[in-house]
Amino acid sequence: MFSTRIPAKAGCLLLIGFLGICVILLTKTFSYQGFSVDYKKNVFTKDGKTFDFVSGSLHYFRVPHQLWHDRLLKLRASGINVVSTYIPWNFHEPHPSQYNFVGDADLFKFIEIAQSLGLFVNIRPGPYICSEWDLGGIPYFVLGSKKDGVQMRTMDSRYLSHVECYFNELLPRLKPYLYENGGPIILVQVENEYGSYKACDFDYMTYITKLMRKHLGETAILYTADGWDMHHLICGPIHHSDVLTTINFGPNSDHESAFHRMRSFQGNGPLVNSEFYPGWLDHWGEPHQCKSSNLVRTEFTKMLKSAMGNVFVNFYMFFGGTNFAFYNGANMAFEPKYQPDPTSYDYDAPMTESGDTTQKYYAIRNAIKESRPHLIDEHLLSKVVNSTKQGYGRVKFHEILKYPGIKSLATKQLNNVPLFTFEELQQDYGFVLYEKTYSNFYHNAELEIPEPRDMVYVFADDKYIGKIYRSENKNLTLPSFTKLGLLVENMGRINYGPFLHDYKGIVGAIKLGQDDVSKGADWNIWSLPLNNTELAQFETIKIQPGPGSILRGEFTIHGKPADTWVKMSKFGKGVIFINGRNLGRYWPIKGPQKNLYVPSVFLNTGINEMVLLELVQMPSEKDLYVELVGYPDVGSCN
Repeated sequence: MFSTRIPAKAGCLLLIGFLGICVILLTKTFSYQGFSVDYKKNVFTKDGKTFDFVSGSLHYFRVPHQLWHDRLLKLRASGINVVSTYIPWNFHEPHPSQYNFVGDADLFKFIEIAQSLGLFVNIRPGPYICSEWDLGGIPYFVLGSKKDGVQMRTMDSRYLSHVECYFNELLPRLKPYLYENGGPIILVQVENEYGSYKACDFDYMTYITKLMRKHLGETAILYTADGWDMHHLICGPIHHSDVLTTINFGPNSDHESAFHRMRSFQGNGPLVNSEFYPGWLDHWGEPHQCKSSNLVRTEFTKMLKSAMGNVFVNFYMFFGGTNFAFYNGANMAFEPKYQPDPTSYDYDAPMTESGDTTQKYYAIRNAIKESRPHLIDEHLLSKVVNSTKQGYGRVKFHEILKYPGIKSLATKQLNNVPLFTFEELQQDYGFVLYEKTYSNFYHNAELEIPEPRDMVYVFADDKYIGKIYRSENKNLTLPSFTKLGLLVENMGRINYGPFLHDYKGIVGAIKLGQDDVSKGADWNIWSLPLNNTELAQFETIKIQPGPGSILRGEFTIHGKPADTWVKMSKFGKGVIFINGRNLGRYWPIKGPQKNLYVPSVFLNTGINEMVLLELVQMPSEKDLYVELVGYPDVGSCN
């Protein structure tokens, strides 16, 4: 150990110099890592300077992770400098305390890719997100049983305990990606469109805000997003707080009227349209929704040049993507009009479901270049390349698992039990088969199911009779039988509105004539989430298969796989898998979507497997094939 003595005067000079360097370093660090809201100038500031942005929604969970870079590059090349994404809770916690942040669920890799491309990030973690996603992103198990009556999105302690566990896992992982910590996240939304929800629980919104502050800190920029109707703004924003109020509206609304109304609730702060709609969502059985490029560009340009000052815009959606597997949601504004969403989430967005740029893409880019030229990075446009498409022709089905052989794929079997809902069976998606056997024949009985959730495929003595659908018929006449089979499909939990508490399966009575046969503990039940189709014990097709059968075929690709689409015109309704990947639902007889998107990354050079579950109409034996074509068909515009 040793010491060095420094003269007092020299020591003071060294200390002053050292402190000066520290001040400079601290000042630089603070200014470099600062992102804030200037409520006096009604702008955002980054590093002490006014920060302009145009944002675009692009959901990582609606595109395979191998294609994130491609989609994000195209987003940035358009002139957009912020990517906005929801975080679906049920995607990351599919079952209680089973967390998933890998592969397509690696949110943090998505954020890192965005940052590498010069994009900032707007995170919308919910816990409720809507987004035409099953139950608005809330996991099925949060519902509890129908008897429990868990009140979601309120101060119900049962609900909050689930939220806390999830946020305790998610938010600490996000904190390192905040801008102040060197990451790209500049905005974090609190809940989602809460003003549209019937609860209007101010304590709940305050609680969620405090929970976010606990994990993300006091300097994270939090905001709410709601429609601009008066009742939305009464119940949605967190008034008298540091949470910024923003509003959502499309090109058919006048932006000045919308923002003037918002100003009556928050007098100062940036003017933000958090959801500007360049397209719209679809439902099965309804026309494909579209908005013209000219309308979108005109109204977008008006906002960029607004006399009200800087307006900040987020396009919802800039790229829509796909509701792969069973993640699609549904809407229901009133009984019994249940409106499930199709597999495609194309949304008539500026980028198509397969990531291609469109006329609308370039119309928006030109508007940005004209009004916000500093956001354009010219060299990126040369890197924008649309994907290669290929039609691979017919795929013939040669093997079959005939109903009721589907039971062999059950993950759970219960015998002589009462009727259970999906949630009581701890099942998230797919199908449940309910069977009941009688010692004597039921003769020509009228079957009535007042509350089917959602589609019930009815079998009598293993023969398909017909279907009962939530939005249409609730009755079906049966022939004489001793065994009743009800294969129930969860077609998507409601994601928006007053009917959010959407239990699946059989949730009420089952009547055969005057008899309520739902009573009693004499049902046999098979859980069929269909996440294990590779275990199917197929046999060669020898007879004409009927509804409820699973078919298998193979096709070969020579060379590097390209994007393709499965044309389902020969089939009625069902689910299709390629190489074990669930592409989603098809329902061409309803439309608007006719072809299902297959990203190239789902395909192999060489042999590929296709498995299909048909539920309502099986084509003739000579037509037991689908076609792989090189083009989409999401329906023609309304």
